[in-house]
Amino acid sequence: MRTLAVFFMMFLSTQVMAQNVPELNSLVDKAIFPHPVFIVPNPPKPIKGWNIQELLMGDEMQNVLKGSPDGQIIKFRFRGTAVGMLAYTNKNSASIECSVDGQPWMEIELAAETEELQLKGFTLDNDLKNRKHTLQIRIPKASKQLTGHVLLRSFYVNQN
Repeated sequence: MRTLAVFFMMFLSTQVMAQNVPELNSLVDKAIFPHPVFIVPNPPKPIKGWNIQELLMGDEMQNVLKGSPDGQIIKFRFRGTAVGMLAYTNKNSASIECSVDGQPWMEIELAAETEELQLKGFTLDNDLKNRKHTLQIRIPKASKQLTGHVLLRSFYVNQN
């Protein structure tokens, strides 16, 4: 049985990225996220199977949270009406399962058609009440791509 690992993100902390980032805003569904707030995952303590890794994309180094199938469940607490994530994907990316507020787990396939990493946005849940929520993410051990990883760049939320 997997144990739970928790990390907290505060919207007013230094981890919040500018809301007006055109290259990131173009990756989210504007109907659901008209003014997305991007939060870089930065756990305060180590989480088994998840670690911060530097990734060179073009000429820019970026920190991503890298998860593997043997990793623990991570939790992200947020306030808002919708939640999504930006992840780097390629044909070797693992799938994830997510649950908001204890709802049934939903699988999201992250694998892309290409070998090259590409940044993609994934809406994980929307039409939520504007209050505090808890998102849980796990990488299924029975994933068809057991060697795949998840490269999580940021979460994004819609605050009203």
